[in-house]
Amino acid sequence: MLTAGGYRSAATLLVVILATCSAGADVTGAGRVPVEWRAVWSVPVEAGHGVMAQEARSHAVSDRAVAVATRQGDVRIHDPRTGVLRLTVPVGPARPSSVTGVWLAGGTLVVARGEPDAPEQTLYGHDLATGAPLWRRPIIVALRQPRLDEAGHYRGPRILATEHGIVVFEQPDEPLQILALDARTGTATARSAYPPGCRLTGAATARSVWLLSHCRDGELRLSSMDPRTLRQGRTRPLPSSSATTKGGGPSIELTANAEGYVRARAADDDFFLGPDGRLLSSRSQAVRVSPPGRRAAPLYAGPATMRPAPRSWPLPAYLVSVDPVTGEPGGLPIDLPAGLVSFAGTSQGLAFVFSDVPGDGRLTAYRPVHGTVRPQTAWPDACGLLTGRDLAAYADGYRPAPATDGTARCDWIPRADDGAVVSLSVEWVAPSEESARRLYAAESATVRAANPVDPTTEAPGFLSYTVDATDGFYGATLVNVGPAVVRLTSSSRQAVRLLSPVLRDRLLARYRPGVRAPVPVGERGWSFPTDAAIRTEPVVTGGVVYASSADGTVSALDAATGAVRWRRQTGGPVGEDHVVAHGTVYAASRTGSLVALDAATGRPRWSRRIGDPVGLVVAAGRLYLWTRHPAWSSKAELVALDAASGRRLWSFEPAGDLLAPKPVSAGDVVLTGDDHGVMYALTPATGTVERRWRLGGGHDRVLLRRSGATVYVVSGSGDVNAVDVASGEVRWRSRIPGPVSAPPVVTGGTVYLGDDRGTTHALDAATGERLWSFEARGDRPMYHWNVAVSDGLVHTVGRDCTLYALDRGRPRRRLPLPGGCGTGPVAAGGAVHVSGGDGTVYTLDPATGAVRSRFRTGGVVETVPVVADGFVYLGASNGNLYAHPTSAP
Repeated sequence: MLTAGGYRSAATLLVVILATCSAGADVTGAGRVPVEWRAVWSVPVEAGHGVMAQEARSHAVSDRAVAVATRQGDVRIHDPRTGVLRLTVPVGPARPSSVTGVWLAGGTLVVARGEPDAPEQTLYGHDLATGAPLWRRPIIVALRQPRLDEAGHYRGPRILATEHGIVVFEQPDEPLQILALDARTGTATARSAYPPGCRLTGAATARSVWLLSHCRDGELRLSSMDPRTLRQGRTRPLPSSSATTKGGGPSIELTANAEGYVRARAADDDFFLGPDGRLLSSRSQAVRVSPPGRRAAPLYAGPATMRPAPRSWPLPAYLVSVDPVTGEPGGLPIDLPAGLVSFAGTSQGLAFVFSDVPGDGRLTAYRPVHGTVRPQTAWPDACGLLTGRDLAAYADGYRPAPATDGTARCDWIPRADDGAVVSLSVEWVAPSEESARRLYAAESATVRAANPVDPTTEAPGFLSYTVDATDGFYGATLVNVGPAVVRLTSSSRQAVRLLSPVLRDRLLARYRPGVRAPVPVGERGWSFPTDAAIRTEPVVTGGVVYASSADGTVSALDAATGAVRWRRQTGGPVGEDHVVAHGTVYAASRTGSLVALDAATGRPRWSRRIGDPVGLVVAAGRLYLWTRHPAWSSKAELVALDAASGRRLWSFEPAGDLLAPKPVSAGDVVLTGDDHGVMYALTPATGTVERRWRLGGGHDRVLLRRSGATVYVVSGSGDVNAVDVASGEVRWRSRIPGPVSAPPVVTGGTVYLGDDRGTTHALDAATGERLWSFEARGDRPMYHWNVAVSDGLVHTVGRDCTLYALDRGRPRRRLPLPGGCGTGPVAAGGAVHVSGGDGTVYTLDPATGAVRSRFRTGGVVETVPVVADGFVYLGASNGNLYAHPTSAP
């Protein structure tokens, strides 16, 4: 979980940031002080399409023009001051349609075309004024990206364009091969090999190429190169304190703008140099970006601190320039998050920024606005937006801890060491409400693209979501009211759900007195926020729904309202199973513990360590499960425990490796299969093997389904057998094409089976006669077959992620599932329930196929729908347990 104390910044940074908001500004430049960057025009850019991995872009900026490639392969040339489209360079019938890079070299447009993942590319030169073709040249650009600690390689843009020529780094490994091309003819003007033993990166200005190298002698050097002759010009050693670290030296980066200013980075060291190669300044620690005092062209776009934390503060990006005298970095914010932008260049007094907002990639031209003063904007006290009384609604004893690093953050600390910290961060207070809305819109689009959201609380300016990161699973809410953008985070999603509306109300009282919060559209039913994804199917019994989340917490909730009956931590992540039987909840954790909890109170009845338990089944007072010792072992044993006490009764270990299928209790015997084509009948009291059947090949997993007095068995290769439970007689044998990885489904006198290719097979349950087959192939990975039968129709989702309603094997209706396959289908309560890969759950009329209702979960549906007492219950990746009414609204 990220906390405010982990971010590097200076205590004075907040004062600096607050001084960047504008008032009384003008765009004429008559004022003496730069106040803000204002967007002038923008053009959509389809980010990432076709672009090769070597840091090439699908857009380019120069003093003469702005070039943008389209998905169709055309390149559009815009006027840099107005954005007016000057001309379009079409793809042409003889050229590959995929554009893998665009550059502007003086009066020449250079376009790379080819397959994005192929080393063979073709460069095309066009006259920038007319679009007329000038030249064509095939090149080879090696794709391998060297490791950061690997000596003797080039890591940077493979093609650099200047007004005087084009430089191509053909071979990134030693010997480092560099090629110079004439921009107007495409002919080679020079070829060179860089000295061995150096790690290298490069950047281009309007007239030259700069190289930053770290060689085996431990020295960090910056040198210029003539783009026509490849001769080295000025060379300057840089006094890096990080130049001799382990693993081949420090990571190195190089940035340059058209005017010739350069920023070189080596681990924690920053160097700023002027166009003449003069070292203007250097830093060996975090550098704060202050408002610029002199008018200078931007050098890069990024966060306010030059050494950003994993999530930088404040939220917006800054356009940063370098003071030509002091070398101090100076910058002003734009209305886009720092993590989404890259600097594209400058042209005729405008700065161009590419923003990779999900679904709205865009190249935007910004004009500097000047005014006579930079007025301060009052920011709210982060610790004053919530109170101890507010936190008491979640738990008593919380105290505020203001950030000490200059950021507008506050951590609410619980009384208990194991309690959840609640963190509040004022991400930004914009100069206008419109600017704040644009910043919020871009950040919320990023959040939606990367994380599951909570649609049950969603409203304008209010988005709750969950993050499953390396430092833990946590909940968050992003709030925008007036000019403020605020974020609340905690490892307790219950705390986030309780406190986020309170935070929004406080912001409304500050910025919009008398205005009430918009009511979330919401869904019918209820949802409950747990603190991890729910991957275990909920169990509904006695008016209570029991759910286990991946953090090892078992929750007992009122099935009708979602009210908490009790919650209990089991000591580790719960696996794919928990069971409820005879007033007891049995839950197995992936850490090897097995607990039995009182279903009414949640109090532990017993617990024990038992390896890696999976596949829990309760029958006749015994708890059966499979275990492994150790957890990664390919061997497994079936263990029987006394369900009341947890006492070990017996164990059975079949020969060979085993993926641990569930046992099937069948009257006087326990039936289970192995991964070698064998089914076993065991005595329930002792685990003694009474009988075994060879029902598949030597490498076949055996899958079972009992229906009445018969157990239906299918092997991984497609052998199907019907076995009489009492006598052990094989009643019939049949076969379907394999491979098969799902057990049979038996209903209405028919056995349904599915193979991994997406084909559904129907066999007569009494005779094994094949009735029909239906194939729905697709390319869905990790496909899991299932069927549900209702109103005489068989419903199944094919590998093409379409729900089919089959009548004797012929499709009567179909419903494509957006986002791919989900879970289900399940037929219950007079309806068919299925989920799509986008997290939408559908309830359909089985007779007509009409969609009675649909609702969004905001994440990936992780469990098969469970239907009981008029609700559909399911768990999602955002940590929510949902209960949705089965009846139409």
